[in-house]
Amino acid sequence: MFLRKAQGCHFRNYKEFSIEFNSLINIFTGENGQGKSSFLEAIYCGLRGKSFHPFISSQFIQNERDKTQIQLTLEEDEGQSHLSASFSPSETGLKKEILYCGKKVGSFFLEKKFPSFVFTEASMKCIRQGFDQRRFFVDEILYFGDKNQAKEKFNRVLKQKQSLLKNIRQKILPLDEAHLTLTAINHHFLQASFHLVQERLKTLECLFSSIKDLRSDFFNPPLPNLDFSYSLSKGSNVKKDKDIFLLLKEDLEKKKELEIQTGNLLSGPQKHEISFLFQGEDSRVFCSKGEQRVFMLSILASAVRQIPKAFLFLDDVLLELDEKTQNKLLKFLEKNHCQTFLTNCKVISFKTKKTSFFTVKNGTIKRYD
Repeated sequence: MFLRKAQGCHFRNYKEFSIEFNSLINIFTGENGQGKSSFLEAIYCGLRGKSFHPFISSQFIQNERDKTQIQLTLEEDEGQSHLSASFSPSETGLKKEILYCGKKVGSFFLEKKFPSFVFTEASMKCIRQGFDQRRFFVDEILYFGDKNQAKEKFNRVLKQKQSLLKNIRQKILPLDEAHLTLTAINHHFLQASFHLVQERLKTLECLFSSIKDLRSDFFNPPLPNLDFSYSLSKGSNVKKDKDIFLLLKEDLEKKKELEIQTGNLLSGPQKHEISFLFQGEDSRVFCSKGEQRVFMLSILASAVRQIPKAFLFLDDVLLELDEKTQNKLLKFLEKNHCQTFLTNCKVISFKTKKTSFFTVKNGTIKRYD
């Protein structure tokens, strides 16, 4: 599956556009503020029905326009298909209509049909910031890989437990009833937590097993040791313990009384700590910015291997990379089968038959060879 053509109008600084793509690598170059990132955002909006900027509602609709529309032509196993996405402002923020082959579809359909990985500067939070970004990243791979049942089941039980603890906090339930109800919910919470942790660990093990083989595609010798740790709390490492269920049960029981006293969730996968390790150390503090960037790219590359039909969006990805590492990345993309859309300020000398180049200036895109 790949994206053959994109047409659109009134998206940010684009009055209109109509572009045909290479089935593998598409590189967009131009100075800052010309519309490179906006074009990637437009394609993503067409595929997924939303921006990859989480804070955006209708802001991508061009000023003084009441609507923006993106039409995509895709080549799939079954033949050519068409996807149309239109967006207009509304009182709630954004009204959208998505048509796939003429039929209305929702966000859930798009997310499953067109898995997409995005690298922007915000993606570096997965390496540089807190545990929640890494949990989200791993759970996203579970979702794309049809392993989301464990996450969905856990979320249902999590909401039930949150509701109970809210009632405890507001003193709606007497303590003896709170104890009994929490014990019953914790039984299901433990089971759901165990299955989610199992799936997360399988995903991480597959990711880092693949990364081990990919290191030479991204790093210069000597190749670093890249690994992960999964902790229920500070100082623990679940990966090294065989009886995960027992560890989860002990943590849940240890924090039960405090959860009742405070009315707050203190145990469970929503709080687990995932760390990415570089030479055995936490990559948040041990790596240089360039090493962090290459590490994140190798993780994305491994994720794409797990989800072979995914689209890859790389915005200003070559920043902080030396020329040798840049060429390594581009060569990897060339031999990879994932359609990639990449932006860069400077013209790139790397050229193959599998790569198409475009210049972007003032919301206008031109192809060049």
